[in-house]
Amino acid sequence: MTLKITEAVSHLAALAGKQADAFDIVGGSSSSEGVSVFQGRLQNTEVSESVGVGIRIFKNGKPGYAHTERLTPEALALTLKDALSHTEFTEELPISLPKPATLPPLKELYNPELDHVSLETMKDFCIEAEKLAFESSPEVENIPYLGADKGKSLFIIANSEGVFYENRTNHIAVGLGAVAARGGDKKIGYYQQAGLDFSKFSASLLGGKAVEHATELLGAGPVPGGNLPVVFSERVAGSLVSMFSSSFLASAVQKGFSRLEGKLGKSIAASGFSLTDDPFREDLPGSQAFDSEGTLSQKIELVRDGVLTDYLYNLESALRAGAESNGCAVRSYSGKVETAFSNLIVAPGELPTSELLKLFPRCLFVVKLEGNSGCSAVSGEISIGAQGFLYENGNAVQAAEGFTLSTNFFDLLQNLVAVGSEYNEFFSSVKVPALAVSEIAVSS
Repeated sequence: MTLKITEAVSHLAALAGKQADAFDIVGGSSSSEGVSVFQGRLQNTEVSESVGVGIRIFKNGKPGYAHTERLTPEALALTLKDALSHTEFTEELPISLPKPATLPPLKELYNPELDHVSLETMKDFCIEAEKLAFESSPEVENIPYLGADKGKSLFIIANSEGVFYENRTNHIAVGLGAVAARGGDKKIGYYQQAGLDFSKFSASLLGGKAVEHATELLGAGPVPGGNLPVVFSERVAGSLVSMFSSSFLASAVQKGFSRLEGKLGKSIAASGFSLTDDPFREDLPGSQAFDSEGTLSQKIELVRDGVLTDYLYNLESALRAGAESNGCAVRSYSGKVETAFSNLIVAPGELPTSELLKLFPRCLFVVKLEGNSGCSAVSGEISIGAQGFLYENGNAVQAAEGFTLSTNFFDLLQNLVAVGSEYNEFFSSVKVPALAVSEIAVSS
């Protein structure tokens, strides 16, 4: 007999309560449906589902992990047995699991109307977006990437103290990549719409923005090397900061994987830079009332006007630091407990992006980053290819490509001249305005 996910969690909890000193269980189920379109026709459909439960059990203070995707009483009993056997090989971890508490009033990121959006509806939207993208510019040569998908998930955390919390989420997303050509030059631009309200999606906006991002860089050329001021657009600033977000995890600091060890209370960035982890932003996908260990979520100010004020903790890293967890544990049913941001927010400044570009007689405006293989979250080193525009006196004078930016992330933070006032419009758990940096080494 296969149990439903909530039944499976309850059944495993009942079994574990008889054999363990303490335990916590995570259960997860997810499903997704998607379509891809090419040249006005449906190219592919994809439907997937997953479900499972994972347990962390404590025996004589030692933890053991195990998980299963078979939700039968027999499989759950075997999972418990496996977790217990693993405690023979682990070290003691004397953490105290959270007790039940009143959850903060936070609505679920779930819109039942998305259940009624069919594959046919998503296909028709994509075909319309493709048509409008071709019509928006004669320079559009091809649209190789075009698809839509919707997904929903249920997350459950339960423990031996009586915690039993559930969280449902869903979303829908459509993305389009367009190739534009001018002479022998070709560029690709990509744009995505995502969120919980499909009625607000616009096929013309999707296609138009993707084409705009492709055509704006046609005819790009090299730029002179040297040390130049750089403005990172809000389109890419979030990706840049995300590459180094692990530096703010207490576990990374404790393992020597972060340059921020010993920096609490010290300046690590220019005074205009403030960074927060905000799980209570109901308009962003990282919104959550509790973390994957059942600790209540908190809004955490990590950097205030350039000064490092906190790290992100789970129960284990908090124990090692003599602190308390601030609700940043993450865990899937098949994995172990880690730490992560919920919604990473850099506070906005006072100037729009257009005004940041007037701060320097000459600067590079970066709108596209090319991979992150040359970036290290441990050392902070950045060596990354980019595309954008050369600006002089606030005006774009040349589209630019084929250049590499080389610096250190923590030097970049110290060299910030200003933070922009505008965020990108994406449904993303990372919100970072444009960043104006006084000097970065540029090589062609």
